Amino acid sequence: MTPSGLRRLLSALLLGLVLLWPVQQAQAATDPPTTAAMQLGSEEGFLVFQPERLTIAAGERVRFEVGGLGPHNLIVAGHPEWSHEPLSFVVGESWEQQFDSPGRYAIWCEPHRAAGMTGEINVLAAESAAE
Repeated sequence: MTPSGLRRLLSALLLGLVLLWPVQQAQAATDPPTTAAMQLGSEEGFLVFQPERLTIAAGERVRFEVGGLGPHNLIVAGHPEWSHEPLSFVVGESWEQQFDSPGRYAIWCEPHRAAGMTGEINVLAAESAAE
């Protein structure tokens, strides 16, 4: 390749990077919040949340997935808007919920609450979680 051809190639590559930078930055700004995961019921057949306690930052999403021995649902104390009341019967069925307000929230599976299927989601203020 000649020196002038090499310069044209490098100039085109640099121009491409300059033009794509704003697109990449806009995509980063619209990425969904971080997602944590919690399993309802274990593969071994235990009536548990795994993990039993989860700590996240305000604005994060939690992916809830049926892990075994259903049916399961999710009730968040004092927050019917965050609860998933329909019973989920199929292992692998999942849904996501975003938690925006800092606080400690008791959770349980309605059909298995008496059997001890309870847990907690601790939502930290975004500033506290970053530290």
